[in-house]
Parts: sequence; structure tokens; C-alpha cells
Amino acid sequence: MTDQKYIDHGLSRQAVAAAELLRSLADDGSDLDFTHDVVEGETGLFEAVQLALNEIDEGEVVMAGCAAMVKTLQDRMDRTKRRSEKLRGLIDQAFQMANVKSHKFPTATISQKAVPSKLIVLDESAIPSEFFKPQPPKLDMAALKAAAKDRRVEVAEMSNGGTTIQIRRA
Repeated sequence: MTDQKYIDHGLSRQAVAAAELLRSLADDGSDLDFTHDVVEGETGLFEAVQLALNEIDEGEVVMAGCAAMVKTLQDRMDRTKRRSEKLRGLIDQAFQMANVKSHKFPTATISQKAVPSKLIVLDESAIPSEFFKPQPPKLDMAALKAAAKDRRVEVAEMSNGGTTIQIRRA
């Protein structure tokens, strides 16, 4: 593991000092909006947060673009697959009508082959249980969470939570 040197440009000390200043000023009933503006101008904290917010915005734009591209490519792949299946069916139909079993082309050889029959289920609810595979139990997370909140179970508990930020767009 390599040692990394972090340069805080005094932001840590500035942030602590700003918090202490805000606390002190709040105790004496000063104008908090004015205090906020003064601290912001002195620490550079909000400029750093703005840079982080800009990075979040850029990341969201990239993610949206990637999602749109994935959808576009998925749609194109689906259309191409359907077209290929349709063309295969048309070739099969043409070979059947012409009574051709096989033909060599420059890029491929096409041969008709028999396809085994496949099962078509008409009414799944009427099928006897012997034809179903037993499934392993699946944990009901919502019910377990409710039980853990009510302290009805000892095998699970709720975390202490934490904090996060909410970013609202104008």
C-alpha cells in the first residue's frame, strides 16, 4: 500500500473554526444569515462543496447518457434479433416450398433439420404437485424489518442509521 499525502489547504481547521464561530454567534443571538455569509467567504468550504456538487451533476448527466445509450442499443439488438428470427423462418419456409434440404452458399451452408417437439403448458394450475420442484425459502425482508423494529426477534436488529444529504433542484 502506498502512502498518500493529503493536502487539506487548511480546510479542516477552517471548517472547525467556522463551526465554532457559528456556534458562538448563535449563542449571542446574532444574525445567522450574515454569519453564514461571513464564514463562507473566509473558509472556502462552500466553494469546495460547489465543486463536489458540479461533479455530482456531471456524473448524473453521464449516467443518464449511458442509460439512454444502453436502451438504444438494447432496442437495436432486440429489433435485429426479431429480424434475424423472421429471416430464418422465411428461409425455412422457402426451402420447404422448394423441397430443398441443404444448399452451400459462399458464406454458409444451410440445411433443414428436424426440431424435437416442445412442451406447451395449457393450464399450470391443473398440473399435479409431483411435477413442481421445491424451492428454498426466501427471506421476507419487509416482515423481518418490521419485527426487528418492534424487537420481536433476536436474530436481527436495526442499524443506528446515519446521515445523508438531499439535493433539491430548482
